[in-house]
Amino acid sequence: LTRSLSITSVDQSMFEKAQGEKVTLPCTFVLSEEDEGPLDIEWVLIPADNQKKEQIIIMYAVDRIYNHYYAAMTGRMQFTNRDPRSGDGSLDILNLKSADTGTYQCKVKKAPGVQSQKIQLTVLVKPARTKCSIEGSQEIGKDVTLKCASQEGSPLLSYDWRRVSGTQELP
Repeated sequence: LTRSLSITSVDQSMFEKAQGEKVTLPCTFVLSEEDEGPLDIEWVLIPADNQKKEQIIIMYAVDRIYNHYYAAMTGRMQFTNRDPRSGDGSLDILNLKSADTGTYQCKVKKAPGVQSQKIQLTVLVKPARTKCSIEGSQEIGKDVTLKCASQEGSPLLSYDWRRVSGTQELP
């Protein structure tokens, strides 16, 4: 039985962070003696929208870091450890944006060993100011519609309506 490289960071596969915060997606690994090929670490973003393709966002190959593939995160991401050969291929993403929500996959290869791990990241956005309005003629016997909405907020907002003055029950 040959031992191959293994990813050791499997403690957390889901992260929830607020917009503007920083997150460290863990990807630590141990190599085995059989793994002789060049070390290759790549982080791939698997979009929530199935119509979009997987995207390499950062990679380490042949002793170099390549981090210019994904314009949406340029300048906002880096390997946590300056030298990923140390066994730490974890990824820092700074100043999180709601579009960063998705599934991230860390792939570590050093032939013949290859392993990968997926991490789900959800970026939470606080609600924007709620705007409310009334539609319809405010006369006895007429219908009115009370509307409230916020342009931003995740998870999706829910609204609870209550009558605060008067005693009659509303239909």
